Amino acid sequence: MKSILTPTDFSEQSINAFKYALSIAKLSKSKVILLHVYQIPVVPADVPVSIDYVQLEKENQNALIAFEAQLRQKLNYTIELECIAKWGFVTDEINNVVHEKSIDLIVMGITGAGKLGELLIGSNSTSVIKNIDCPTLIVPINAKFKGVQSIALATDLEKIKHGHALSQIKKIIKLFNSKLMILNVIDPSEIPDFQKAVSGINLENTFGEIEHSFHLQGNNDIIYGINDFIDNNNIDMLIMLPKKHSLFSILFKESKTKKMAFQTHIPLLAIHE
Repeated sequence: MKSILTPTDFSEQSINAFKYALSIAKLSKSKVILLHVYQIPVVPADVPVSIDYVQLEKENQNALIAFEAQLRQKLNYTIELECIAKWGFVTDEINNVVHEKSIDLIVMGITGAGKLGELLIGSNSTSVIKNIDCPTLIVPINAKFKGVQSIALATDLEKIKHGHALSQIKKIIKLFNSKLMILNVIDPSEIPDFQKAVSGINLENTFGEIEHSFHLQGNNDIIYGINDFIDNNNIDMLIMLPKKHSLFSILFKESKTKKMAFQTHIPLLAIHE
C-alpha cells in the first residue's frame, strides 16, 4: 500500500476517518491525500454576477491547507501528505483522484450514530462503493484505531472469484497481522449446496497460510446475524464484497427498519471482485 485517499468536508465524521487513515498510513508507510470537493455557487440566471473560478479554487485550496495545518498541529503526525481541492461531484472527483494518484485505499467517514445500513443509502459512501473500483473503508464516527486483531469477511459463498479481491484481503490481513473469520449467515433451515462447498474449499486454499476460521451463523435475518457475530466475537473490521445480487446488496434493499438495525461501531471495508 502506497497511497491512501481521505475525502473531507471538514466535519467531525471526516476528521475521525482522517485519524483512522493516519494510523493505517503510519503502519503501511503510505502517503495520505486529503481531498476536498466543493460546489460552484448557484447564481440565479437573472442576477448579473460572474464567478471567478480561479479565485474560488484558490480559496478552497487555501482553506484545505489551513485545515490540514490545524490537524497536523493537534495530532502531531509526520507522514507525507498532499492536499487537493477540486470542484465538481464528489464521486466523480474521488474517482479522478483514484486514477490520477494510483490510490490503494479510500477512507471515508459517515454521519450519525453508526446505523450503517440506513446511512449508506443515498450517501456519498454508497456512490463511491458502487461506482469506484478501489477498496473503500467506511469509518463510523465512534470508531477509533486500536489495532485490528480480528477481521470478519461476511460472504454468501456464491461464486467467489479468485483474484483481485481475495488478494487485497490477504494484504490487509498481513498489514494488520490479523486473524480472519469467514462468516456465512444462513437460514437455519437451509442446506448448504455444492456451489457453497466449492467456494469454501477455494477460500481455504486462498487463505491457507493465514490464521483463519469458518463460521456458519444460523439466523433467518442476515443483517441481525452479522451484528450478532460482530458483537460476540470482538470483531475490529468487517469486509464485504459488493457485487450484483450479493450479500452486500441487502443493505440497500431491505426495509428501513432492518437497515436501521444494522448498527456497527467498527469500520466496513468494501472490496470489488
